[in-house]
Amino acid sequence: MTRVHQLAGVTGSPTSDATLAAYYASIAETEGSRDGTVRHRLRPEVGDGTIEVTPLRSGFHIVRYDVAFAGGHQVGYAFPGDHFELEHCVDGRMHVSETSTGTGGLHAGSVALSPRCATGGVVAHGDGERYRAVSVTGTWTGLETYLGNLGAGALPAPGPQDVAREQYLGRSAALRPAAGPLEELFLHRRSSPGRLLYMESRLVAALAALVDGLTATAPPADTGDLALDDHEVAALRRVPELLWRERHAPPTLPELARTVSMSVRRLTTGFRALYGAPVMEYHRRRCLDRAAALLVETDWPVARIGHEVGYASPSNFGYAFRRDRGTTPAGFRRAHS
Repeated sequence: MTRVHQLAGVTGSPTSDATLAAYYASIAETEGSRDGTVRHRLRPEVGDGTIEVTPLRSGFHIVRYDVAFAGGHQVGYAFPGDHFELEHCVDGRMHVSETSTGTGGLHAGSVALSPRCATGGVVAHGDGERYRAVSVTGTWTGLETYLGNLGAGALPAPGPQDVAREQYLGRSAALRPAAGPLEELFLHRRSSPGRLLYMESRLVAALAALVDGLTATAPPADTGDLALDDHEVAALRRVPELLWRERHAPPTLPELARTVSMSVRRLTTGFRALYGAPVMEYHRRRCLDRAAALLVETDWPVARIGHEVGYASPSNFGYAFRRDRGTTPAGFRRAHS
């Protein structure tokens, strides 16, 4: 039976510090660094990878996950209403089962925001599944003070309970604008005197994007009274991997719909409802996210990386990457190495 670890308390409280210390001690070997970052390296019997925690002077903590647990992994949690957490999944999946809001999960590209109320439940990782994500933790009280000191107002209220639920379970498109700066936090590995300042700047950019996303008043997509059956959800969950597998010659939407035994309309509306983005936009984002990771983590030539993520020519890759990230692949690599 998989052990369920327990976390509790608001970030920075004695309860939170004690439960986190016990959790990390049970799964990892810990080492510190001069800038305050603490790296928790999973023990071989637990899995592979690290959880890195960097405290910022603003009072927030940046937590970066790059882990694959052997035999699965479950963490129970009980957080008070002042607990603030903003998490972006770069790759992989984490299942969430929350006592009040129900079940869901973070997947590649999704962003989740904790509600302003007490929460409790269990998050779970599958056997050997790699989960790569970045989380900003703190308190809602601290966030309001921080935004006030920057001359900004508080985050907009989440709205009805169902809207807050969609945000908490990573299903709200309103949170997607924060994904870019959060991913830059995840990818940044440069050790330099300006490292903490850079991380603080990406935090500000993420919060600015979050404010903009939550205050946007664009009408919701016309999906009607869409209710997906379990077999449709399972079929739609196959789509990202089908597209990735065929990334060098992607199928058309009609071809994809036939593969998963759905109509084109049901595929497109169902996918948007499930993932918060159109099919091909989601796939493009995933390819460019993977390219950004390879630029930082490898010394592969840019042309090889472009081909790896599905682009037929270096010029097409360079144009797409620059349009998405505002810089060339080479410039992105220099900035994050």
